[in-house]
Amino acid sequence: MEVPLLDLRPEFEEIRQEVLDGWNAVFQTMRVLKGPNLQAFEKEMADYLGVGHVVGVASGTDALALGLIAAGVGPGHEVVIQANAFAAAVEATKIAGATPVAVDIREEDLGPDADQVASAITPRTKAVIVVHMYGLPVDLAPIVELCRERGLVLVEDASHAHGAEYRGKKIGAFGTVGAFSCGPVKNLACIGDGGFVATDDPDVAQRVRLLQAHGQAKKNQHALYGFNSRLDELQAVVLRAKLKRLDERNARRRELAARYDSALAHIEEVTTPPTFPDRTCAYHRYVVRVPRRDELAAFLKERGVGTGIYYPVPIHKQPPWKETWGTEPSLPVAEKVCGEILALPLYPELTDEQLAHVVESIEAFFA
Repeated sequence: MEVPLLDLRPEFEEIRQEVLDGWNAVFQTMRVLKGPNLQAFEKEMADYLGVGHVVGVASGTDALALGLIAAGVGPGHEVVIQANAFAAAVEATKIAGATPVAVDIREEDLGPDADQVASAITPRTKAVIVVHMYGLPVDLAPIVELCRERGLVLVEDASHAHGAEYRGKKIGAFGTVGAFSCGPVKNLACIGDGGFVATDDPDVAQRVRLLQAHGQAKKNQHALYGFNSRLDELQAVVLRAKLKRLDERNARRRELAARYDSALAHIEEVTTPPTFPDRTCAYHRYVVRVPRRDELAAFLKERGVGTGIYYPVPIHKQPPWKETWGTEPSLPVAEKVCGEILALPLYPELTDEQLAHVVESIEAFFA
């Protein structure tokens, strides 16, 4: 049996007609930028998250970079980032002109270790980026409090966490900036690239709007020099259609994750994703930890099961890090975890038979 890691086709079939009708309406006017669908999506998304403002941009990386700059991060500043983050958090910090500082993670939930974050703060520290890995919210309370006490900008990289919640509040609504990717594999995904910034700060929102359109306050009137990073009308149509279905699809992801949890519980060598009563995971990925990760992945491939690794090399171990900043700290928890993580197939259309085949294949490997 073939079980791909991800299958994007069924979701599109569900929304095909709604999307094509929306696109046809756009083509009637050919207003493909800054039109009614973008305006509607930004309002609908802000209402969904419970924030004052959402600004569409061209990618999740742009959401991070423009969010940092709009919040006042720039040259001479340091930005604390957990070591198991994706490279985009480092790229965005570099684009802003700041210096990233990597810190270790907590093995319990793969989020940043708040004590290490506190220890990493210097007079140059301006911001902290937390990444809600695989859709599981990090333990935000101590980091929110730390940022409040130290006067730091908190940026949530919520690219894996559309619809996730921490203590009943949507992820992306806790920080100065919530940065979201809507790349094609995300829970809320464009057909192509896209992203958005969420914030309760009207000044940050206004600066992001300027930054994403060459700094133009009006046509040919530039308040500042910015970027070209706009979410277009065609992608806004897609996101509006998918937002209506996001909670239902996330609920199905949680149902499948619970089945995996139960079915794999008896295999001592497999550590399933943690669960917490005050956190609702979006399960962008179902990631287990396995000491013999590469062997298991190869075995599963032979049995038709797709797997993925997100991300095998911590940010401070990537070659550009040392070339750019010359340091390579020892962060043992992140380094250990990144050698064990393995994503199993999980998407709302995954069938019971496919899930059973994945579990049976893992059992066969460890038998």
